[in-house]
Amino acid sequence: MENRTIKKSFRFTNKEWIRIEKKCEISGLTPSQYFQQIATTGRVAKQNCLKEKQIYLGQIAMVGNNINQIARRLNSGEKVDIWMLQLLLKIEQKLNEAWLL
Repeated sequence: MENRTIKKSFRFTNKEWIRIEKKCEISGLTPSQYFQQIATTGRVAKQNCLKEKQIYLGQIAMVGNNINQIARRLNSGEKVDIWMLQLLLKIEQKLNEAWLL
């Protein structure tokens, strides 16, 4: 990443600065990071949301792993335990619920 060498300053009213601080706190960013994102992308990605997405992606990967293991058993002609089928049904139900949200 390129070093930032240009420094600019801005003036705010006390009321404006309080609003900015709250937005920075909500987004999990410093004021400098907040303004850089606003200026370069026009929006702010919440850091907490990014961390949550990483957690969810990890969980989805584990579910995918489980599905692959079940599929391997089915494709190899092995018997599949009832709990595996129940797991697949629960996964399908949760995916359908999430899709509707």
